[in-house]
Amino acid sequence: MVMMLNQVNRLVVFLLTLFFAACKEPKTETTPTVVSCKKISASDMAALDSGKHQLQNGDIVLRTGNDVISGMFAQLNQHDRTFSHCGIAFNEHDQWMVYHSIGGEDNPDAKLRREPFEKFVGKDHNLGFGICRYPLTNAQCQKLEQTVADFYAKQIPFDMKFNLQSDDRLYCAEMVYKAFNRALDTSGFFQTTVHQGFEYVSTDNLFVNNKARILCHIVY
Repeated sequence: MVMMLNQVNRLVVFLLTLFFAACKEPKTETTPTVVSCKKISASDMAALDSGKHQLQNGDIVLRTGNDVISGMFAQLNQHDRTFSHCGIAFNEHDQWMVYHSIGGEDNPDAKLRREPFEKFVGKDHNLGFGICRYPLTNAQCQKLEQTVADFYAKQIPFDMKFNLQSDDRLYCAEMVYKAFNRALDTSGFFQTTVHQGFEYVSTDNLFVNNKARILCHIVY
């Protein structure tokens, strides 16, 4: 319990540091455009169904958490502060599963998680969710799935230091960032964010660009 509280405290301190830096730093004048964004207000299972029926392997699932730490994560986005967390979806035995990296009290062992889509985006802990797609070939999608499976098999823990240069620990957006880079054999599929010399991947780095297609944005 003490170790878990220490991890949460370190996470809060780190987020506060970046949060205040982000608030002070002027935004770039050239803001990438998100295409095909559709917002749907929803209060029941129809919201989950409308999103789930659009899923394809390799889609990035985004969510807006309803807690304070999620709010701080969202504020670190420089272009679009809608979403605070992310994962990658794959269909396994006729069930959509989302792989994602998360720390804090929701995940005490801090290891990479795999959970049903319905639970990942459920409205008990979220204000809404979205689905983002990139035009991947079948071969690229298969390699992406294998890369994520390798991450999961290694039980890679959440990166409390948010160190983009190390691979033995991964935070949420970093996991998606590195999985796509490896699958597509590149080092620059997504842009990164830099604050006062500190480089990191924010959630909006993953969907705010002209290659991304936002399939839906569900608001509970």
